[in-house]
Amino acid sequence: MRRSAPRLTATRHESELGFHVWRMGNAGIMAAPHTHPDIEVNFLFAGSFSYLHGGEIATVEAGRLTVLWGGVPHQTTAPGIVGPGIWITLPLAWFLQWQLPHGLQDRLLSGEIVSARPDPADRAQLERWLDDANSKHPGRRRVLLLEMEARFHRLALVTPRPRHRQHAGPEGAGQIARVTRFIAEHYRDPLTVPAIAADAGMHPKYLMRVFKKQCGVSVWEYVTRLRVSHAQRLLITTDTKIVDVALESGFASVSPFYQAFSTHANHQRPLAYRRKHRLPAPA
Repeated sequence: MRRSAPRLTATRHESELGFHVWRMGNAGIMAAPHTHPDIEVNFLFAGSFSYLHGGEIATVEAGRLTVLWGGVPHQTTAPGIVGPGIWITLPLAWFLQWQLPHGLQDRLLSGEIVSARPDPADRAQLERWLDDANSKHPGRRRVLLLEMEARFHRLALVTPRPRHRQHAGPEGAGQIARVTRFIAEHYRDPLTVPAIAADAGMHPKYLMRVFKKQCGVSVWEYVTRLRVSHAQRLLITTDTKIVDVALESGFASVSPFYQAFSTHANHQRPLAYRRKHRLPAPA
């Protein structure tokens, strides 16, 4: 009797914000479409699998560095991820600071899955990144991020736009992809549900219902996750005062910032998070 593929539930790296590098095994099928506010990097060692991503089906092939934005609802299709590989999540706020050429940022935020040409050096580099991410040496994380930024610049320079992909999305998938992009570009601004809905040509109540169904979170929780992610980057990479971090990340005042940060950063306070994760100053 043929056994069905396992179905994924939320894991630690999916439920937390932040930078993670991990080794993926036979992960099976995602139980439902989900979102997270990070840029995601997939590198499969063997085989292939497909995503339903923003209402379209795209295939991830072994040996190709594949990048997508997790803010667009996505889900693996049968039989799911059945081979080993290395996965990375990178906070969107960090990624946006790289100012990549050739429209790579816009392509990802529009729901495109970008796949690099096969490069024999990629697997060795990702294995090294995994070791760096797990190392306690303070300088290796900085080197890891510098190498990753350089690899993304190379990806932007040499990756052509994709061929037409197969459409197979649930209700409102294309509109939700537009909504998530709009939020990603304006999460630091004062936002309202009617303004978000108007940009996508949707009724606010319909937007809230479909967004919750496809993304698994409310519109406001989604906005809050992006704002907290931006605050985390500022806390780690700058000496900006906490009140200014809150305001620059889109929060109206310090009080809701502290509450949101505690909720989405494992009950840590911003100053404790800065002390724990602060990158070492360059020599």
